[in-house]
Amino acid sequence: MTNQPVIQVHHLDHYFGSGQLRKQALFDIDLEISAGEIVIMTGPSGSGKTTLLTLMGGLRSAQSGSLVVLGKELCGAKQDALVKARRSNGYIFQAHNLHGSLSALDNVQMGLEVHGLWGRQARRQQAQKML
Repeated sequence: MTNQPVIQVHHLDHYFGSGQLRKQALFDIDLEISAGEIVIMTGPSGSGKTTLLTLMGGLRSAQSGSLVVLGKELCGAKQDALVKARRSNGYIFQAHNLHGSLSALDNVQMGLEVHGLWGRQARRQQAQKML
């Protein structure tokens, strides 16, 4: 049995802005992560850690190179493909991004809503189980 990486990044570049304001944030990134592997990224502020994580998490589309997550190419992916990618993986942000105006239960229910699998009552029951 082949231990195929669950994340494969090859020659990945990423830019912000356009024209004269275009700034390169990622430069020729190569990375492979296998199932069960723990990876720790460190680096100074502005070095591209968060940018790479948002690309791998399907929060934005990669622009150049190859970014394959769970067998799906995300470089140049359309919005619907990114939504599907986000439903298949996830990570915890450094700043937890909880909505302060919502209870813990409401925050979890909101996270479940993006999957589109449960109605309101079922989401509430699932969130209660999870908590």
